Amino acid sequence: MNDLWNNKILLVAVLADLVAQGIKPVIHYSEFHEWKWHLLFSNGGFPSSHSASVTALTTMVGFIEGLASPLFAICVVFSAIVIFDATGVRQEVGKHARTLNAIFEEFKMWEQFDYKHFTELVGHTVFEVIGGIALGMLIALVSLRIPFLTAR
Repeated sequence: MNDLWNNKILLVAVLADLVAQGIKPVIHYSEFHEWKWHLLFSNGGFPSSHSASVTALTTMVGFIEGLASPLFAICVVFSAIVIFDATGVRQEVGKHARTLNAIFEEFKMWEQFDYKHFTELVGHTVFEVIGGIALGMLIALVSLRIPFLTAR
């Protein structure tokens, strides 16, 4: 277990995810002047925590293992898939959820099908993903300046 706490790459990736999730309610409040604490645990929204965590992971691996390492190559491919999925597939799932919710509401079909409201905020816009990428890189770069996070 002690080795896990010494894995700086993992710690920075998790930190990026937590920071991205943690600032979602703050950003929502600054825009709408209402707190929505459930955003701490929700998918979607600005910034993309998926993009932030995989970008922080890839950035840390690049700096620690080197840009020519096989591990960096794996992280780049993994990150590209996650980021593409966040903006593509998951965005479409959100659109389908909105449509299905509207249909069930319009035709009052929820009792017939044991309907449970579908989560609509699932995917990310390109802007949300870019925000996550920028946040992930920033957290990784700042962590390189923190002594206990730079040692291997």
